[in-house]
Order: sequence, then structure tokens, then C-alpha cells
Amino acid sequence: MFPREDAYARHQQARWLRPDAARWVRPDAARYLAPNADVGAIFPALERKYSPDQPRVPAGNPDGGQWTDGSLSGSLGLFQIKPRERRTDGVQLAGEPPTGDSPDQPSTEPPPIPPTRPKKSADSTRFLRAAANWLKGASKIRADIFIAAIRNVEWAKERYDLIHAARDEPKSYEELQDGVGKRRPGYDDHHVVEQTWAEYFGFVRSQIDDPSNLVSIPRLRHYQITGWYAKPNPEYGWLSPREYLSDKNWEERKRVGREALILFEVLKP
Repeated sequence: MFPREDAYARHQQARWLRPDAARWVRPDAARYLAPNADVGAIFPALERKYSPDQPRVPAGNPDGGQWTDGSLSGSLGLFQIKPRERRTDGVQLAGEPPTGDSPDQPSTEPPPIPPTRPKKSADSTRFLRAAANWLKGASKIRADIFIAAIRNVEWAKERYDLIHAARDEPKSYEELQDGVGKRRPGYDDHHVVEQTWAEYFGFVRSQIDDPSNLVSIPRLRHYQITGWYAKPNPEYGWLSPREYLSDKNWEERKRVGREALILFEVLKP
């Protein structure tokens, strides 16, 4: 095992050895216990967090019986429901992977809309990215309802341009270049070969800022790609892409940069 891989494994293990691990007990954990078992004794956190009086989705709904916060009524209330678990291995992961680890996987249910702006910018970004991903596969009526709900929440409404931009389908390289310099809301001009590290390793600004190295991409995808460059990656012997490229030429840097655009569904394969 590579030393870096071993360190990464230890880091991942430590993430789950948390004093607040009870926060991730499934709300339907009782279904896995023997009949008449004392749920409160086995899962004290579950008894504290949930009450029999807490509202549930009415029977007959696809989510019937699941907990809801009851904060909204009618169709919009369904957007506060915890998504159904569809894992087949019985494992509930404690939290989400860090931003930039991998492309987002769309969910069949919309993400809950935080009523106030999350204190951590990473949490805000996570919601905006999840919303954009969900909207890509949603039917028009469900998308319209969800967008209306977002626009009723002040902090999210102000960032809707980011969500809208991140819903873009992958484009050709020429199409991505066409948007450069237009300062469109929700988009950033992006250097395919990372500019800071290319300059650090001796490449000149005229090459870095050449139009052939610039594309316009959704800002949320830009954030993900930047994070991806910094994460250990098995494709590069558990080096981060940035470390892997430290002694590589311009063509290899551009190849990796284009692969990142494809990986995060910005560039057509």
C-alpha cells in the first residue's frame, strides 16, 4: 500500500469515529429491530430526535409514512421530506463526500431548502449544487414547484443564477470558449491548465492566458474542479492531480484539465 493511501484510509476511518455519531442514526432504524424491542433503550438519540406526534407523509403517497417537518403545505411540503433510502447494503454513510471528490449523483427527491443561509459556505455550495443536479432530471412541473420554493427563500433566491448555470448540459470546447469574457451571472472564466500552479512551475502568462486555454463554465462546477485538483486520486497513484502534474509538460496539463471538464459534465466527451 502506498504511504499516501494508508494515510488517506486512516483519515477516512477517523471521520466515522465521532462522539456525535448518533446524529446519523436512521429515523426508521426501528424497522430493523426485533418486534416489541425498546427503541429508546437501543437508540436513545432516535427517541430524542423523533416523536410519534411528528407529522408524517399521508398514506397513498410514494413517501407515505416518512417523517416531514410540516413547515410547508400542499405540494411544496413534500420538498421537506427526507429522501427515501435505496441502498441495498444496509449501510448509512455519515455525511457526504467533500466538495470536489467526485461528480454529483442526482437524487430522485429534491434536496431540503435551508430556510436561512447555512453558516458554512461549503454547506451553501452543497445545497446549490444538489439543487442544480436534481433539477436536471426533474419533470417540468416538479422543477417549477421547486424553483418557486427556492425563490421564496431570500438567501437561496439571491443565488439562483448559480443553480441555473449549473443545470447546463455538457457543451463542445468551442461553445465553452464562446462565453469567455461575457461576465454572465453564475459563470466563471476558467483556465483549463490551472493558472497559479502553471505559473509556479515556470510557464509564462502569455501561454496561460492564451484564448485556447480559457473556457466559460458554471461557477459551481468551477468550485468542484478546483477541489478535485487537490484531492488524492487513485488514477494518479494516490497523488492529487495537482501533485501529479508538478513535473509534467503543457500538453499533459491540458489533457488532465480537459478530462476534469468531462468528469464534471461541463465538456462533451
